[in-house]
Amino acid sequence: MPRAPRVASDGTYKECAGGPCPESGEPGLPGSFTFRPNEADIDPATGKTDVTAYLVRLQGEEGATLVSGAEASHIVIPPSDGMQTLEVQARDRGERWGPRAYFKFNVKPAPGAVSHWRFADRPTDPSVTTTKDTATEGTERHDATLMDGAGWSERGRRGADDFSLDLNSTAPAKQKAYASTSGPVVDTKDSFTVSAWAYLDGTKSDQVLLSAPGKQDSAFALYYSARQKKWAFGRGAKDVKGTVDAVSYGEAAGPPARVWTHLAGVFDTKRDADRTNDTVQLFVNGRPQGQPVRLSAAAPAYEPWTSSEGLQIGRSKRSGSYQQYFHGYVDEVRIWQRALRPMDVVQVSTLSIEGSPATELVADWNADHATGRQIADLSGYGRPALALSPQGAQLRADSAGRREVALDGAKGYAAASGPVIDETGSFTVSARVRVDSALWAAKPNGYRATVAGQKLANESSWALVLTKIVGEEASWYVWSFERTAVDARGKVTERVKLQSNTAMEPEQFDVPLDVTGVFNAAGTSPGAAQNGPGELGLYIGTTAVGGSAYAELTSQGTGELAAGRGASDGTTGHYFPGGLERLRLWSGSMTANGLRQVLEEGAAG
Repeated sequence: MPRAPRVASDGTYKECAGGPCPESGEPGLPGSFTFRPNEADIDPATGKTDVTAYLVRLQGEEGATLVSGAEASHIVIPPSDGMQTLEVQARDRGERWGPRAYFKFNVKPAPGAVSHWRFADRPTDPSVTTTKDTATEGTERHDATLMDGAGWSERGRRGADDFSLDLNSTAPAKQKAYASTSGPVVDTKDSFTVSAWAYLDGTKSDQVLLSAPGKQDSAFALYYSARQKKWAFGRGAKDVKGTVDAVSYGEAAGPPARVWTHLAGVFDTKRDADRTNDTVQLFVNGRPQGQPVRLSAAAPAYEPWTSSEGLQIGRSKRSGSYQQYFHGYVDEVRIWQRALRPMDVVQVSTLSIEGSPATELVADWNADHATGRQIADLSGYGRPALALSPQGAQLRADSAGRREVALDGAKGYAAASGPVIDETGSFTVSARVRVDSALWAAKPNGYRATVAGQKLANESSWALVLTKIVGEEASWYVWSFERTAVDARGKVTERVKLQSNTAMEPEQFDVPLDVTGVFNAAGTSPGAAQNGPGELGLYIGTTAVGGSAYAELTSQGTGELAAGRGASDGTTGHYFPGGLERLRLWSGSMTANGLRQVLEEGAAG
């Protein structure tokens, strides 16, 4: 049986050998390790050994790698920072495995963003037109100056008391608002990543969130392409007029306007000087869009070049002139001087505050503030009012004096034009309802009632649903949060239902009840190779019910966003018998603690 083998590093990762353990490398950086037989397993006379292979495993990872040879090398890529341990076993000609050797090393944290503009520093002095670069990596900061009508908006992606960069105009045809730094913030010749939250006001023209210009062209541009009707991340081949870009486009055409979407672009040189393997790739809401685009194939004239001008937020340079101005809001702009890994982009897109995902209220219809047969949106995003249906829906006060929309379960509903969230990203929907026991008693077995949902062809892309199930001795009422995806012809490609594992209790009827669905785009089903579209969660009040369900596909709903009716299995209707007090939607996936806070605030208000 062989002894524990010898393990040596190429120097990328340094072994912890007693005393303080030095930090080295970084997550995602390949390091080469060489394995040799234990000296006791080498014949001193011949220099030969019976060792034929090694089994290699990084602790914490599933599986191991078999490396053949008496002396062999293997590339290890640490997935995270901190202490790591490489386990290695030798095998001899008799197929016997020896004891493990351990190589411990301390992975240095990856460099942070070299620049970060939060736009949370709205000044009280209107003469101040700069916003701070709040990054902490390095010592050089690049504050950005707001130009030509750019300002601050209270529509901030981090939620209450946050701000974003406002690039809207009362005359969109003359819109030229932007922000820029005085000089370059990143070397575009080397690997880099850019990201931002975008709220696109319209889709009729090309609109650029971020770019790094030279004299004639932009080294990169993160933008919306009106021609392709897709988000895009492009790299200019050369700093000359008429240059051809290598572009990574979003997979889905027709992304919705007037919603928050997270975008990231990655330029990757593979840490070498070979320009033929340089790539660009777009990420939308944390997910890679297609395969990385190789620049030398998409733009044969490509040569790596460095932007010479300041970063532009809200415009780009083409053929020597600035154009493609962005209409809408931009928030949380960040830039790294490295190619972020897909798992890193997912983390960035989550936008955490003290470990919890940030959420922004983007629609809020409260019956207490109804006028006539209209319920105005109170979110500050100017959503259309929920309009009550001509029949079956009435505003009235309940027994406690709270106003609600009373729905007859046959024709009544309230609707507005949607969508209000990007459904490929994380979102939360919560409704305060009253389930009418008398109306429900008359409903047949299997009756499905939609509390709220977003229309998608002849389906609902998402919906909160209550279903009646008649048993041998009693009727059961079960809540569910559901997502449906369809193809280009409207044919259903996936239905996912997260159903409550408990039925409604008798005391939950005829009283206000909060029902909440959460879609976490960063959620991954067990065993999945990478992040899929996401994980569903369901809450009754502040209690999670039903565990988890995972969607592999998503489709973006359009048209009617309704309370009190919906569509499924190609059938529109599913009218809800009861009352609706309030319907709210957030960009971002709310945690149980976050939900508890907003429900308590809502009850107090």
